[in-house]
Amino acid sequence: MANGLALSGWRAHATLWGWLVALVAHATIALALSSVLRRPGLGRSPVAVDVDLIERRPVPLEPPRVEEKLEPAKPAPPVASRLPLPKPPTLSPRPNREAPPAPPGAEPPPPVFGVTPESVVEGESGVAVPVGNTLMTKDRTPAKAPPAPLPPAVDPDAFAPVADNLVCQPAAMASEVKADYPPEARRLGIEGRVQLRVGVDRQGNVRWTRVIKSAGYGLDEAAKQALARSKFKPAHSCDGREVDQVIPWTYTFQTER
Repeated sequence: MANGLALSGWRAHATLWGWLVALVAHATIALALSSVLRRPGLGRSPVAVDVDLIERRPVPLEPPRVEEKLEPAKPAPPVASRLPLPKPPTLSPRPNREAPPAPPGAEPPPPVFGVTPESVVEGESGVAVPVGNTLMTKDRTPAKAPPAPLPPAVDPDAFAPVADNLVCQPAAMASEVKADYPPEARRLGIEGRVQLRVGVDRQGNVRWTRVIKSAGYGLDEAAKQALARSKFKPAHSCDGREVDQVIPWTYTFQTER
């Protein structure tokens, strides 16, 4: 009796656990289905799509092209035409230029020969022949060119100084003219030296003067005027000739103290 009661209790408990397991299984399946249905794209209504059907017309086929072979054009036959050649000019006979017979006892004239001017060709030629009526002579040498003119004669009075290395005795002062002291320079007490170059000819005369170093205050002009009135001994070359020469010269201006 006690075993029957225990068996019936165990069966009641098993039935209760079976219902609980079934309930849990159904709840799990329901949750799974609900999660699937909530996904995007699922459960939407269908979309209507319009499709236009275009009728395709058959494309007409072109007939095959036939390449035409063109024959090359035949060249035209040459025209047999020639221009008439110009006729050569007719030359008139030259008149007879025979000399009249000489009188008896006279000497025969010399023969005359030469080519006509129309037969001469312009340009250089290695053959020289007379043109026109030319008397034949024995002397066939060309005429000599006139002699060249002589150079002009050298003026003996021209100033032509020689180099210093050709002078053995340079020009020297023979009679010096003292320069006039400019009044303005004297009043101011201006002193100085004027360096010049002097051209002395073969007679000892001063041809020209040139200032190399100036002193100013009118001293340069006073020195040039004094040298122009001075007299020099001419220079002599190593062979003893009197020659022209250019020499340096210095004028010193100093006030009296």
